[in-house]
Order: sequence, then structure tokens, then C-alpha cells
Amino acid sequence: MAKLYTKNGDQGETSLLYGEKVSKNDIRVECYGVIDECMSNLGAAKSILNKQKSTEIENVVLNIQRKLFIISTEIACPKNKYERLRDNYKFITKEMIEEIENYIDHFQINSPEIKFFVLPGTSLASSYIDISRTICRKAERLCVKVKEKDLLNNELNLILLNRLSDLLFIIARYIDKDSEYIKATE
Repeated sequence: MAKLYTKNGDQGETSLLYGEKVSKNDIRVECYGVIDECMSNLGAAKSILNKQKSTEIENVVLNIQRKLFIISTEIACPKNKYERLRDNYKFITKEMIEEIENYIDHFQINSPEIKFFVLPGTSLASSYIDISRTICRKAERLCVKVKEKDLLNNELNLILLNRLSDLLFIIARYIDKDSEYIKATE
């Protein structure tokens, strides 16, 4: 294995996909960094779900992580290299969004109806999912900034981030469906 440290980023620059150098505070770097944070927290949730033998949700979380990885790859790709990415790697499609919407519908149908704001914290697994949801919303806001700077390659990235945060909300409620939800107000 090659050395993990390269010293290439010591001056505050990093490389996008295919080598274009940008500042580490570039909005794309910020956005895919936040997506990485979301994926990492989902990994913690997945680990807890694995111990609880929650295979169905664990598989959905893995699917979400993989879609987030695709989004981060698309965001890390300079616009002038995007066709090259599409020729060689997966990219977000309308079918992927429909798949996430189907998951949302499934978990919503199988969860109690909620008529109040819910505070996170009913269980450790749902708490990590809720943390991931809030990070996903932050990634969505950053993705809007990427779009506003005309650096977004695929507008479906923004739509999918929006749906993923909805899915994470309902998964957290589904995990806790047999518990009493914590109301935000008394």
C-alpha cells in the first residue's frame, strides 16, 4: 500500500476528480465533505442495526450510503470532465429517485401516523439516523450553493438529497415504531 499521506494538501489545496486543483474551502469540497460525514454516521447506524439483526433497514442504509457516494463523486467532478465520469461510473438517475420514494412510501405505511414534532433520541440507532438526516439537509443546502455557482453537473443530485433526508426521517420513526415517540412540546 502506498503511503497514506502525500503532503499535496499541505498548502490548503486538494484535487477534484481527474486532478483539477482547488482550494480546500471550495464549495464542492465542502459539499462532498458533508456528504462523507453523513455516510460515516450512517455507518454507525448500520453497525447498530447489524447487532439488532435489522437486516431490512441495514440494507436500505447501505443503499443510501452508496447513493451518497455517487452524489459526492458527481460533485467532485469538474464540469468539463463530467461526460468522462458518465462514461465510466454510475451517476444519479430518475430511477434512483423513484426507488427512494418507494422506500419512503413503504416505511411510512408501516409506521404509526405522527401528528406532532418528534425529538430524536428514542433509540441509539434512530438517533444516528436522525443525525445523518440533519447532515443530509446540510449537504442539500451546500448542493444548492454548488448549483448557484453553476458547478452542479446533475440537478438530480439536489432532488435525491432532498428525498434521502425524507427517507432518513421516516426510517428513524420506523425503527422506533414500537416505542413512544418523544414529543417536541409538552
